[in-house]
Amino acid sequence: PIEEYFPGPKTATKYLRPFQVTVTVGKFVASIKVEGGGRSGQLDAVVHGIARALEKFDPELRPALKKEGLLRRDPRKKERKKYWLRKARKRPQYSKR
Repeated sequence: PIEEYFPGPKTATKYLRPFQVTVTVGKFVASIKVEGGGRSGQLDAVVHGIARALEKFDPELRPALKKEGLLRRDPRKKERKKYWLRKARKRPQYSKR
């Protein structure tokens, strides 16, 4: 159950948001598989997936979901490591002399 994977009252309100916005709480049963990233990113991915599924089920729900920003994807990605650097931006210590 999603309550066990994402414990806490704040997470419950977050993943139920698409259903609350579209007034469809308790009308759907979903099986969701999410992998990669951390718990917060996974929760955001679940919310985005639920919103997209609701929109695909009934296109008339799109304006309500869009107004709440639930159809917007988070575009941030991990920056690649560059050569001569320790990480993506961390540089070796600089010595003037």
